[in-house]
Amino acid sequence: MGHERIVFIDYLKVLGLLCIILAHVCKNPLIFQLRNFDVPLMVIISGFLAVDSYKRSVQSNNSLLNYYWKRIKRLLFPTWIFLAIYFILSYIFITNSGGAYPYNYKTVLSSFLLLNGIGYVWIIRIYLICAFLTPIIYYFNDKIKSGKMKLAILLVIYVLYELFVFLGYSDLNAIFKYFVAYAIPYGLIYILGMLSKNTSYKKDYGISLLFLITFIASAFAVASIFNGFKPTQIMKYPPTIYYVSYSLFASFLLLSIFKQANLKRFIVIEFLSNSSLWIYLWHIMFVKLATVFLGDVHWTVNYLAILAAAIGITFIQNKILDLLEHRGINIGVLNVFRG
Repeated sequence: MGHERIVFIDYLKVLGLLCIILAHVCKNPLIFQLRNFDVPLMVIISGFLAVDSYKRSVQSNNSLLNYYWKRIKRLLFPTWIFLAIYFILSYIFITNSGGAYPYNYKTVLSSFLLLNGIGYVWIIRIYLICAFLTPIIYYFNDKIKSGKMKLAILLVIYVLYELFVFLGYSDLNAIFKYFVAYAIPYGLIYILGMLSKNTSYKKDYGISLLFLITFIASAFAVASIFNGFKPTQIMKYPPTIYYVSYSLFASFLLLSIFKQANLKRFIVIEFLSNSSLWIYLWHIMFVKLATVFLGDVHWTVNYLAILAAAIGITFIQNKILDLLEHRGINIGVLNVFRG
């Protein structure tokens, strides 16, 4: 049985995607700051959707491993396929042009491990971490009935996390730096996304105001340290309260607005939402190509060209898959090219 489509989530997902791609070309500091809620917004959306998707997966298959396997196929395999295509095409293009190939084996390996590498793919690591935390979160939610107790435990975990980052533990070892330092803040954001499944737009607005107050307090604290306002980007890797509070203020404000908006289903929005992963992956290649072919054009032109190219190639690959299925061909593993 299918599940009912949540229209406002499609719109929020597309907005988050557009903002993330914008981050990679935007040269305007104010716009760059305003959109700097995108990744937490996408994590909130993932948490919101996980409430039903996890239940469906476990109820239909009664297997935790099967749930994990689905998430790996949905997120990791397409990313690996894209990276393979990217590195091969880059090698062919650069070496045939007489240039020196800029990627060594460490960069390639790091990319496939979703660490540093070529950049951009770290967000897939966040999605996978959240997916693997989902059963733990459900167990936590089931065993602890008191809302106040849940809040207290989550608050203690986050305060300890901030303390560890402040003391420099985030740079001590790779496990903490790449996983724990992201699992805790994004895991908590993911939980908020799950909880938002059952909150009203008024409550979301109240949550937004709470994080706005936290952000303002954080902004004054940061300004006193750095002798002036600094963008929240400076506290994004790993994410700490200055970045997190702004992101959650903006995300829950948008959630409140979109929940009460009378949004209609729109085929373009649904396509962009369903195909957001591959649009994101393809945009990475076009960001790299734009530096070669577009030169010093205004960043808005750059943005629109990259966006159009990424959407276009994703549309084409979906149409090819549709054509194969229409002809009765079982595309099987090629389904990784959807979404």
